[in-house]
Amino acid sequence: MNFFYLPLTIGLFVAARALQQRLAISWLNPVLITLVILVAALLSLDISFSDYNQYSGWLTQLLEPAVVALGVPLYKQLNDIKRELPQIMVIILLSALIAIISTVLVALAVGASSTIAASLAPKSVTTPIAVLISDQVSGEAALTAIAVLFTGLVGAVIGSPVLKLCGVHSTKAQGIAMGTACHALGTARIAEEGHQQGAYGALALVLSATFSAMLCPILVPLLA
Repeated sequence: MNFFYLPLTIGLFVAARALQQRLAISWLNPVLITLVILVAALLSLDISFSDYNQYSGWLTQLLEPAVVALGVPLYKQLNDIKRELPQIMVIILLSALIAIISTVLVALAVGASSTIAASLAPKSVTTPIAVLISDQVSGEAALTAIAVLFTGLVGAVIGSPVLKLCGVHSTKAQGIAMGTACHALGTARIAEEGHQQGAYGALALVLSATFSAMLCPILVPLLA
């Protein structure tokens, strides 16, 4: 059974992706569908995550070259990006600032402890960086990882429809919004709609993570 974990995971993702493309329904996100089925299967068969991860964990290592691959559309839009970079940096800096402050304040307002608020603060940043930020602000790394995953999945499922509903039709703005708000999962989702969205999403992903890593250690102790 153990050696089937990897082909099972890949097969589920391919099938979910084919289903989404066939039905053209955005909330049928292949990552979400695969995750739900795998969690249900592991729980029902009493399989521990460590056992599953032992035989399929190298898929996680592919995240690093996948993120590097986002540099390809970024390179193709390099001339436009260089010209607009100052404005983009200001927008993403403000977005990161608002995301951190609003997250911490809302968490505290609903009765969360300062540790939980600190753990949620970097929820819009890609997981490896978010976990490091969480450690710096005395958060719980496991809770941060879950918050990051949840944020990315929600953004990947409803982000694009919400942007269109709000009248955001600029492909550059769509990419920046998805990369800033829902990190790699949002960037991967919006990249499916075009190279320009993917390029600006990848840029926003990197800049948002950089600004959040600088802002969180300053803001979170003051707010929480």
